[in-house]
Amino acid sequence: MAQHGGTVFTAVSSSARQLFLLLRCISFAPKAEVQITHEGLRFSVEEARVIQGLAFLEKNLFTSYSFYPPSLSEQAGTADSSRSESSITPTFQVSLAALLETLQIFGISDSTTSGYGGRPSSYSSSLNSAFSTPALALGGTCRITYAGLGAPLSITLDEGNVTTTCDLTTYEPHHAPLDDDDFDEAIPLQRDALSLKIIMRSTWLHNAITELSSTNPEVLSLTASATSAPYLSLSGLGGPYGDSSVDFQPKASSKDDAVNGSKRKSPIITETFQVAPPAGTGSHVRQRYRFELIKKAGRAMALASKVSIRGDAQGVLSLQFMIEVGDGATMGRSSSASREENASALGGTVVGGNTVNGQKVSFVDFRFVPLLDEDDDSGSEDYEEDGDTDGEDDSHLG
Repeated sequence: MAQHGGTVFTAVSSSARQLFLLLRCISFAPKAEVQITHEGLRFSVEEARVIQGLAFLEKNLFTSYSFYPPSLSEQAGTADSSRSESSITPTFQVSLAALLETLQIFGISDSTTSGYGGRPSSYSSSLNSAFSTPALALGGTCRITYAGLGAPLSITLDEGNVTTTCDLTTYEPHHAPLDDDDFDEAIPLQRDALSLKIIMRSTWLHNAITELSSTNPEVLSLTASATSAPYLSLSGLGGPYGDSSVDFQPKASSKDDAVNGSKRKSPIITETFQVAPPAGTGSHVRQRYRFELIKKAGRAMALASKVSIRGDAQGVLSLQFMIEVGDGATMGRSSSASREENASALGGTVVGGNTVNGQKVSFVDFRFVPLLDEDDDSGSEDYEEDGDTDGEDDSHLG
């Protein structure tokens, strides 16, 4: 199937550090599923179908990006030729640990992190300091190539007069996705039945999880309401040192609220706060998740400037993080309606490339399945079954 010089895919980045820091956000499992598309590289990591991490390396993160998808005739004998063109988009598994080790082979340092693997202890100056020009080792390049089915993912790093090439073994994916939406939907989020949507600075969420971590809880309880207290509360339950909670105070009622008779309130720290409890559940949305799973999003919380918190009627939780990746002076054009919806979900506007409100950004998404029983505060392994989705994807990351 190899073509165009023997490769299906070639991309060159002027900074391995950006790729490393984005992929490290989802490094909670040893292997990642990779999908190569015309828009970029999709990485998906999941664990026991109760947590999924999604990172999308857009083509704009690379100084050059070439993708020549194999044709149906080239796939004859290795795939069902009756499937659609989207079904032959290259998809495979790769060792995420080996990939990260390769990307940092020239000494990318790992700052001291907090107790649960999140924000660096020196994280007091700037949210995007990790991607600032002095930290990016701009003198080197990273080339990624893939020759086709069964071929390794080849990483070539150039730093000064030193060139290192690592060939990473690729494996068959757990299941061949029927389309791009199917790749993202290991844990489906019903976007047409959202019960909760909150946009806030990622700092506030990170600080709250850090506070709750001190009691070593087994369960994270999320409670939200637009009409009665607590308006937004995160609680750590079942820990050996007792329970704890962080309540976000609502904004003071305005004169307009008094005139209109509105009783709806939103926490001070939120930019968007929409709560629509399912019928028959009262005025509050309440869901519970394994705390250890939530902590796996710690690195993304540390790097992100904003987070979109969404929950559907079945309790599936999505934490979508917007991470600033520098001024993008060497980044090329970007397409995409889905990125605009990504930015819209986080309260921004795409003004060019993958720019939101003038800042180059990337997105990392986490999905969590809720605990099944309200009375099971011991961290039971029982979880709700995955629900169906309408297949409509509102972003590269979901």
